[in-house]
Amino acid sequence: MSKKELNGHKVGDAISDSTRVEILQHLLKVYPNSLTMSEIEKALSKHVSPTTISFHLRKLREAELIITNGHKKGFRALQPTINITVNNKGVHVKDVK
Repeated sequence: MSKKELNGHKVGDAISDSTRVEILQHLLKVYPNSLTMSEIEKALSKHVSPTTISFHLRKLREAELIITNGHKKGFRALQPTINITVNNKGVHVKDVK
């Protein structure tokens, strides 16, 4: 991942949903490996339809938290961890190397 700062608003939107947080946590646990949609579906604590999982994965991709090389190859976190800071200057998200 480049040294650029992630968009705090997009990251905030992406992690505002508990299912997306759970998906991201699973991808962070297996970093740098990828998980397919069916592996993600099995890892979730509650049943979520493939269509809904796809929606959540899109939100996480838009926030630049995950990447894919196609659904069949799986999805992976872009980095092993992130640091989120909220203060009077806004929301700041940085990758932690």
